[in-house]
Amino acid sequence: MSYAHHKLLTWCLPHLLLLPLTYLWLLALPTGVSANHCRVTGGVLGIHWSSIISLGWYPLADGRAGARCWEFCCLEPKCNAVWSLGGRCVFLSCSREGGCPISILPQPHEESLGLLQLLSKGSSNTDAAQPTSAAPSTIAFIQVTQKNISQIMNGSSGMPPAPSLQNSTINGAVDAAAPSSNDSDVSTPTAASSTINTTPTQPVRELVVSAGESVEVTLPRSEVELNAFVVPTPPNGTNYAFDWRLKTHPKDYSGEMEGKHSKTLKLSKLTVGLYEFEVTVDGEGAHGEGYVNVTVKPEPRVNKPPVAVVSPKFQEISLPTSSTVIDGSQSTDDDKVVAWHWEEVKGPLREEKVSADTPVLTLTSLVPGNYTFSLTVTDSDGATNSTQATLSVNKAKDYRPVANAGPNQVIQLPRNSITLNGNQSTDDHDSLSYEWSLSPESKDKVVEMQGVRTPILQLSAMQEGDYTFQLTVTDSAGQQDTSQVTVIVQPENNKPPVADAGPEKELTLPMDHTTLYGNKSHDDQKIATYHWTKTSGPDGVKIENADSAVATVTGLKVGTYEFTLTVTDDRKLESSDTVMVIVKEEKDQPPVAHVVSSPPISLPVRTATLDGSQSTDDKGGLSYLWTREDTSPAAGDVLNNSDHQAVLFLGNLVEGKYSFILTVTDSKGQSSKGRGTVEVKPDVRERDLVELVLEVSVSQVSQRQRDMLLRQVGVLLGVLDSDIIVREISAFNEHSTRLVFLVSGGPGRPPLSGRNVALGLRNKLRKQKNDFLIFKARRVDTVICQLNCSGHGECDSFTRRCVCQPFWMENFIRAQFGDAESNCEWSVLYVTIASFMIVVAAATFVWGIVCCCKRRKSKVRRSKSRYKMLEADEQDCLELQLPRAARLKPVPAPTSSALMHSDSDLDSDEGQGGIPWTDQERGQLLRPQNGSLRNGQGPVRAKKQREERL
Repeated sequence: MSYAHHKLLTWCLPHLLLLPLTYLWLLALPTGVSANHCRVTGGVLGIHWSSIISLGWYPLADGRAGARCWEFCCLEPKCNAVWSLGGRCVFLSCSREGGCPISILPQPHEESLGLLQLLSKGSSNTDAAQPTSAAPSTIAFIQVTQKNISQIMNGSSGMPPAPSLQNSTINGAVDAAAPSSNDSDVSTPTAASSTINTTPTQPVRELVVSAGESVEVTLPRSEVELNAFVVPTPPNGTNYAFDWRLKTHPKDYSGEMEGKHSKTLKLSKLTVGLYEFEVTVDGEGAHGEGYVNVTVKPEPRVNKPPVAVVSPKFQEISLPTSSTVIDGSQSTDDDKVVAWHWEEVKGPLREEKVSADTPVLTLTSLVPGNYTFSLTVTDSDGATNSTQATLSVNKAKDYRPVANAGPNQVIQLPRNSITLNGNQSTDDHDSLSYEWSLSPESKDKVVEMQGVRTPILQLSAMQEGDYTFQLTVTDSAGQQDTSQVTVIVQPENNKPPVADAGPEKELTLPMDHTTLYGNKSHDDQKIATYHWTKTSGPDGVKIENADSAVATVTGLKVGTYEFTLTVTDDRKLESSDTVMVIVKEEKDQPPVAHVVSSPPISLPVRTATLDGSQSTDDKGGLSYLWTREDTSPAAGDVLNNSDHQAVLFLGNLVEGKYSFILTVTDSKGQSSKGRGTVEVKPDVRERDLVELVLEVSVSQVSQRQRDMLLRQVGVLLGVLDSDIIVREISAFNEHSTRLVFLVSGGPGRPPLSGRNVALGLRNKLRKQKNDFLIFKARRVDTVICQLNCSGHGECDSFTRRCVCQPFWMENFIRAQFGDAESNCEWSVLYVTIASFMIVVAAATFVWGIVCCCKRRKSKVRRSKSRYKMLEADEQDCLELQLPRAARLKPVPAPTSSALMHSDSDLDSDEGQGGIPWTDQERGQLLRPQNGSLRNGQGPVRAKKQREERL
């Protein structure tokens, strides 16, 4: 509703009388311009100049003021509307393709109130000049404050009354100024329209317009001249108005047009593409249109031969590398290279020459020598170009091998054997022969050598002293290299071994076995044998692997055992050590369950833990089982199968108190129970939470889109996006996403009311900004239903609507056209009574109209008439036949009416005949001719009866 709508009820009688006068002014069409060629199709009284620019209008020039202001606008081709105030008249042109509205007005300034008239020029411009709708124009028309209207009535305003209010005619009905019977709150008198003369509409002559044949030009020519031809030619002293319009053009269009409103249109700076032009020709009561196409083709291309490019131009490789590539894809052309052809021009003698038709030439299995390859490239026009690349393949270079006999070795008797490794020797071709020998310094030494022609040399039967061995390696080209290694054989220095049976052990039944570890025993040379024996203790034990470093003892009983470990080296030197094993009776204690409860949590936190890891047992090896008590809420999930673990993880909790029983069981089957609780308190901000359902799958909402959505919601609510706290983003259904948030009130302040936030956001989206959000909003409401239902109902949390109490119902006007909030405002009794009264009032109104129409019709029938006496022959002609009833009913004396008081010729007959007529006789004489009909026949009298009366 506009700003002035609430003041309409305070208008007085002079204000209401001004409306029909203003309506006549807007409908008025001065003479002198053809009604079919140019006419006023709408107007707004009270619009100010500052709002004209914001509505898409831009001024062209000042025109002649007064009632003929719009007539001069008709002569200007670009003028679509006029705005007049006092002695000023401004021509306006619409800058929007979809038309410029004239109904959306801000608060007007009384010092700049004026009249905006919308014009229609012929059939081609009518659509563009029509206002957006009839109802908004009506609203804009009555949006004049009471103060401004009173100023106009008293003549105090700076705007003088328009002359068209006094002398004007109507050219048809102006839809934009006619109030709607359903939307307008103020009725505009319509009876006055019956007394206004209308100007007859002249038909529009159709002009034959031709813009010539379609034109084709080829760049670099970018100028075209188009001429319009009109049949018939304009009358003497008049000219046609031409208007050239560019209907379609290329995307990169940047040309220029000269003479848009003349017969010849000059085009320049055209780019490649199709141009469609429309020329509109208007004259005095005439109109025509023509079309022509202009096609601009690209400039023909002059082909340039391609340029063949090879990379690298020259390259050199050495065997064993026998493959390489030469790149020809860098060849260029002004259009496109379509073919490559490689050919070997020169090279070593081989079975097959290289040839290929690819951009990149791949060469394999090359032999030493010099190669020359030719590349020929062909472009799309068949032009060719060639270039060459050279390749040099060298023979492989053979380097001298490198012998490596390994590091020097030291051994001690009685060890007299060793292995030497020469496999670290290298050659560039990996083809070596080996030969081991004693060096000249060790010729007198005694040794057994095996594998003297292999990389690995086995030595044995060595004696105390130093041995020097020489390794000679030879490659496939006969090149040799030597390396020496020294082996030192030291004399024997043996010590007895040291036995270590391990630490003392203590066991508790039913554990009846243990493992004895003697692997920590050591010797300066090597321990030859291990042996475990039982020295003391109960009988019945069994020692497994008694002759190894690690032995297993089974069959243990209650008591103390002593086991002895004896180790022997290669020289038969021995050493012993003992270990004590104590076996005790079993004393099993049941486990103790201990649960550490989680501290109370408040929503929206929905996860908690119960810790049972502090449960104890004397043997260890506990198993855990968590069970929910019957009094706990059924909602909530156990996460990661943690009900069989020491720590229970819970998720998706709801308000309430959860109790869980922990049962711990040891290896003997003994168990113990403990109880843990988790208290979930309600969300203290639950009434401040707002739910926004979006038409998008939750899997398609990215973090960037979430931040953009919060920024848009913040703009609608007038808050910072940082003040919007998101509580939850979840799937509402498979195609919708549910966003739960609250709006912070600032530091140290409580959040904004969820009901106010939801109502404000819903109103913003409903008005015209639903597409403002990145995703379409399906529903905006609080998380919990907070409708007060006008104090006469309850809010259904499932449907989010009020369930009214008996004898109460919803105010559907508010629900449909107001804030769309469910309510229980109306009493069923009052609505019934009001409906009945409305029906009665409507029936009474209709009955009154029917009675008035009948009364008016009866007055028309009783109009004045003149009568005269009939001659004898006329009476015989008018004499009627008697009805079958054979006798007429007596006719009652006529009542006083307009007929009895008319100026009839009967009065003159009294003087002529000399016989006076009484009132009763005069009434009886006139009654048969003017009385009511009965069954289609008038009352009849016999000729004699009429003569007797005369």
